Amino acid sequence: MNAYMRAVHRALAATGLTHLTTRQLAALVDRVEEAIPYAQQLQLLHPGHATTRDRLYAAGLTCARIGLHDDDPEFLDALLQELAHA
Repeated sequence: MNAYMRAVHRALAATGLTHLTTRQLAALVDRVEEAIPYAQQLQLLHPGHATTRDRLYAAGLTCARIGLHDDDPEFLDALLQELAHA
């Protein structure tokens, strides 16, 4: 398992999403990877907010607007944190 997949699994554990099937996990990772540039831009635009969900709210956006499901921002934040520490 490479460093990226270890980070994905640690993020899954941190967010309580260890029950996902392989298909669900692949879909989640695809959505999150597509949303990372948006999340990074939101970090620059709204540095005073601690989470992607808060930044989305501050920008007047929904999760769906950047291609995420409602439960995805927490996983996205956890994954970005794990990748930063890798």
